[in-house]
Amino acid sequence: MGPDGAPSPTVNTVFEKIQKEHELGSKFDLKEISVKTRLEIPSALERFSAGPAFGTKDHIDKSIDLNDFLIFNPISTFMGRVDSESMLYAGFEIDDPFLVDKSITAQHRDIVLALIDEREITLKRLMMTAKMSKQEIKEMFGDEDYELPPIWLRAENPAYEHIIPKDSQSISIQGVVTFNLKQFYRRSTSK
Repeated sequence: MGPDGAPSPTVNTVFEKIQKEHELGSKFDLKEISVKTRLEIPSALERFSAGPAFGTKDHIDKSIDLNDFLIFNPISTFMGRVDSESMLYAGFEIDDPFLVDKSITAQHRDIVLALIDEREITLKRLMMTAKMSKQEIKEMFGDEDYELPPIWLRAENPAYEHIIPKDSQSISIQGVVTFNLKQFYRRSTSK
């Protein structure tokens, strides 16, 4: 406690950080992951062709728990929802739920959740300039000597601009996207 029963500066700082995270998190509807149930789903022995249909076997290899399959580190994993079409060509559509793991160190070309200037949060592909070839830079920007910062964020839709930070801007990686949870079947709500 501070003077006269007011919260201390440390407590105020924590409250401000929580408020800022809440405001940023609302853009992607970020939610913590908590493992409440264990449901084992049968896993087939063979893989299934996406081409011509062939006969299937009625063999079940084992059961898997989706918590174990989808979540590498429950303490550092959270779920969000896509809010734009900037990553459309990477398979992310508006309202797709995705999982992020804060404990994974981001690598070149990982899809990440990034904080820009501690104000704006975005879902993009992390690009590390040192790991790019001159040819790749030329294909993207028309000039192999195009000046890029050490890291930048690539949009996966030509209708959106890449985020190439200026000297005064900061990019903070909040986590690596581990899964995009696409829903293909929607139950009808009408009877």
